[in-house]
Amino acid sequence: MSTIDQAALAADTTKRVPGHVIYRRVLAERTSYAVAAAGMAVGPQLDDRAWSYLASGGIGLGTLAWLYAKTKDPDQGLSALTRAQRAIPFLTATGTYVANLVTPGFNWWEVVAPAAWASLMGWMAPLTRSAGLVLELSEHQEQQGPGAVLTYTEFLAAKWQQATGDGTRLVSIQPYRADRPDFEAVVVAQAGKAVPTFTEVQLAAAFDFPVGTVRMRPVQGSGPGRMRLVARPTSEDTEAVAEGIRGLWESAVAAPGKAAPGVDLVDYRAEPHRIVLLVASPPGKEIHLPHTAICSAFGIDDPSRLVIETDGIRQGVVSIYKTNPLMKVRKATVEDLTMDSQGRVTIGVCHDGKPARMRLWDPSQGALRGITAGVTGAGKSVLQNLILAAEKRSGVVSWVGDVQGGMSLPEAEGRVDWFAKGPVETLLMLTAAHAVMKYRERISNEMGRGDFALGRPWPLINITLDEINRLLSHPDEAMRKATAYLIADIQKTGRKVGIGIRLAVQSLHLKDLGDDDAIRQQGKVGALFLMRTASSSTKEMGLDGIAPSGFQMENIPARIYENGQIEALFSGKDDEDGESTAGMAYMFLDGRAKFMRTFFAEKVDGVYPDLIALYGDEPANGLTEGEAKAAQAGAAIYDVRHTNPYADCDTLAQAFSDAPGSTPTASPPATDADGDSGEVPAPFETPFGIPFGDSGPDIGEEPGLQDQILDLLADGPMSLKQLREALPGFQPSSVSNACTQLKAKGLAKSAKRGHWQLTDS
Repeated sequence: MSTIDQAALAADTTKRVPGHVIYRRVLAERTSYAVAAAGMAVGPQLDDRAWSYLASGGIGLGTLAWLYAKTKDPDQGLSALTRAQRAIPFLTATGTYVANLVTPGFNWWEVVAPAAWASLMGWMAPLTRSAGLVLELSEHQEQQGPGAVLTYTEFLAAKWQQATGDGTRLVSIQPYRADRPDFEAVVVAQAGKAVPTFTEVQLAAAFDFPVGTVRMRPVQGSGPGRMRLVARPTSEDTEAVAEGIRGLWESAVAAPGKAAPGVDLVDYRAEPHRIVLLVASPPGKEIHLPHTAICSAFGIDDPSRLVIETDGIRQGVVSIYKTNPLMKVRKATVEDLTMDSQGRVTIGVCHDGKPARMRLWDPSQGALRGITAGVTGAGKSVLQNLILAAEKRSGVVSWVGDVQGGMSLPEAEGRVDWFAKGPVETLLMLTAAHAVMKYRERISNEMGRGDFALGRPWPLINITLDEINRLLSHPDEAMRKATAYLIADIQKTGRKVGIGIRLAVQSLHLKDLGDDDAIRQQGKVGALFLMRTASSSTKEMGLDGIAPSGFQMENIPARIYENGQIEALFSGKDDEDGESTAGMAYMFLDGRAKFMRTFFAEKVDGVYPDLIALYGDEPANGLTEGEAKAAQAGAAIYDVRHTNPYADCDTLAQAFSDAPGSTPTASPPATDADGDSGEVPAPFETPFGIPFGDSGPDIGEEPGLQDQILDLLADGPMSLKQLREALPGFQPSSVSNACTQLKAKGLAKSAKRGHWQLTDS
């Protein structure tokens, strides 16, 4: 075969492909060399058994045998060179690997050699070069010379020149992604001339893209001699969508009788996944942007994809997202939860990607108040744990009242200064906090101080009351009044002496706050988090005074779907196919409403290990000696707060009987393992003189109940749940009280929480 015939054969075997295909193959080849180099450096250090020698040597010998078989025919000289080029990476890699294997110990060149090999092979790209790929632009290929591998940007520039001639040039080409043909560039005309006007068909034909996916736009700050070219054949042109949104806003939102009549679209900004609209009401009119109506105007069925923020006067910002911006959020770090000089910590991410910060205290105002509202599963526990971990990391004394019996925030137990379980102990904790507040007020008055200074002389105390609606709506009126009095007084006067208080409830409706509007109004002064609630209506939640004027908020759905809820319903997907919205909330701070989501935390076996780790292993921050004495004097349980088991209420009753001014008249209430007392407490007075509790006759003394329980326990230990099931004729609370009274008589004992057995077992 002559040389001319060989060249003709080579030309016939070449493949004409678009430039971006060549670019991808070169990128993939170079990536594989980098991975192989890492294996060549690490592999010999980990294993030098016989099969390693056989495998590596076999690859090299097999490559040589294959190459020899292909070169025996002298008429295939050009093909033999191509095959030799393809064999280079395998032979050199095998040689380097075997050299590392046979060398004893570790030498520096065993790392340098694979790295040098990867660099050389990446520069040569022998596999791609030997594939015979030829750029579709034959003229440009001739200019570059035989065997040249063009980058994608070079290919696009040549493609444009071929389609339009020498009148313009395509420069500053920026691909959006390496795996997609979408790009942006600048078209430059000859000096003194303007860029010609091209139709959509001409622009699309220049790059063989679909019609309508290539557009020309002015370059800001430049004249007609430069134009911006945007090509998006595989992704959405956000700017084109924004241009369409202007017309949609004027016709479906701002027109008379529509969602927001008269509200003008002042400006817009397009981002890869977000379109931001700046809007304003007419002069003299207060801005009003109804969230649901605007969602409907834009065809959005997931309300979390549209976020509205206003200045409360006449301007607002509307953010429209392609998908929910808070679908995925990272985990928190120690740095996030460390308080800065302004008292701020980061607890999550806002919808626009900015950190969601809140204050643990305000240097200019002192301690803060706050309320978190949300149903079960909305993410209250994660938020509270993030704040508590931040307090521990920042030297704050944390007191936690878990009215649900310790089930709401189990991660905090043992990691805060006081973890009170159940309504009775929570009320005692509030009593002690009130006593500490009065102590600080007295000392501050003697010192002539008017405001709180962090650490001088006392630490900041923040009280967290979770599920406090259970105590504020307790069936015993005196307990409700005592709780409301303590919370309201601490809210009003605790700020100046460094005692803050936060409430966690189901919603902001007054019925969840004991019908006490003062508590709600005081709580809204600090940080307010409104998560998913049981009702979509927020009109009765008292957002006046904290939300910007004209602000409207729809309830956060339980789940969100990437393509929308209606599409999910239409396609028959299960509810579990959606993404939970736990942690999403509207955070109201400084007159602004921010849509945000708390950092992600994974629950394992009923707790959050990630959050537990964030607390750290250091002991919890505690009170000063004088404050501790004041707390013990206010509620005699303070000194045993870490050892008092929630299920044993005898210590609680003793605390009241030992406290000055108390007048106990009956035994304490029994408390079951579910975290709440079966009946209200017997009548007694709190240490500051507020009486509460009158359960009436002792229901634990119902005829035969205690005897039946003893008979059941004779067969072995039983849980409280099993005892209740075995005694269906008695109220569950009666069984709980009877077990406690048997314990007081020395006839039964609690084996572990919620389990009972005979004392002599």
